[in-house]
Amino acid sequence: MDKIKQLIQAIQPLMAYPYHTRVHKLKTFNSPYLACYVKRDDELSFGLSGSKLRKYLSLIPYLLNSNITTAILMGGSHSNNILSLSQLLIENGIEPQLFLLGDKNSLLRGNLLLTRLLVPEKNIQWVSRQAWPQVASMAQNYVDKLGKKSTYVIAEGASVFPALPGALTLALDILQNERFIAKQFDHIFIDAGTGLMAIATILAFSWLRKEVRVHVLLLAEDETAFLQKLALFKLEFEKLIDEKLAMEFILKQIRFYRPTKAKAFGSTSSAIFKAIHSMAQQEGFLTDPIYSAKLFMEVPLIIEKQKLSGNALVIHSGGGLSLMGFSEPLIKQVLKDIE
Repeated sequence: MDKIKQLIQAIQPLMAYPYHTRVHKLKTFNSPYLACYVKRDDELSFGLSGSKLRKYLSLIPYLLNSNITTAILMGGSHSNNILSLSQLLIENGIEPQLFLLGDKNSLLRGNLLLTRLLVPEKNIQWVSRQAWPQVASMAQNYVDKLGKKSTYVIAEGASVFPALPGALTLALDILQNERFIAKQFDHIFIDAGTGLMAIATILAFSWLRKEVRVHVLLLAEDETAFLQKLALFKLEFEKLIDEKLAMEFILKQIRFYRPTKAKAFGSTSSAIFKAIHSMAQQEGFLTDPIYSAKLFMEVPLIIEKQKLSGNALVIHSGGGLSLMGFSEPLIKQVLKDIE
């Protein structure tokens, strides 16, 4: 059987939502040797944050098929994943219980404000930064005390095995984009928080033997943590396709990078908001300061430094709703136009 059809058949029964997005050429990132495109996963949904929706394609059906009635979510108080997944859980009659980094007196703005519209205070456990490294065990202890088999703990960023089939749709969708524009992408640029979307794309293309370089911007974890997680999800992917993958070929595909500005996860800078403003005016789409703006800042630097050629695709992972929490620095950028 054709491998693409085999992969589609392996994951298609799990899909619950639309997942196709378009690509179009960028005006500002091109060179005489390279044509650069953007994949508009930011257009997948308004309330559900970009590429994250892909993970929920298979995660939500898994929870429903497992008769889960309560889901434990962990993340920052302004997390895109917390906001997005809470919506789908409520829609499907699953109660979200949140373990949030911060405290109950946090300023209600941005994603936190929207999350609080969805989830009542009684469903929120606030965790200090000092205690955050133990949040996973805290969540599991909470489940053990409940003693309910119908409760499921979802790791940060929904980086769990049931989300892998949905995450694989990004690679399949890119292949559809290639057929539509009649071009093959030689380079793919993607940001990585927990890293599942990047991992799923790398695994799919490795199995399909697609000759492509995947450039991963590590925003939350380091290279060692990413590769450890890759090895775990590789085993799960091999169960899905009933075939072994060679790690040597997988590793040849990957290049790792760290942000050159605001290197700490969640941090921002005036340069990032300047880049958001610039991308909006020059390319006509919005990026967020935690993920996508950092990626779009790094891509031209990587292209120039490595003298890349061929066709490149930048994955716009979404996250636009998080801009609501950064009105002050964005207003400063707008006012500079007036001065």
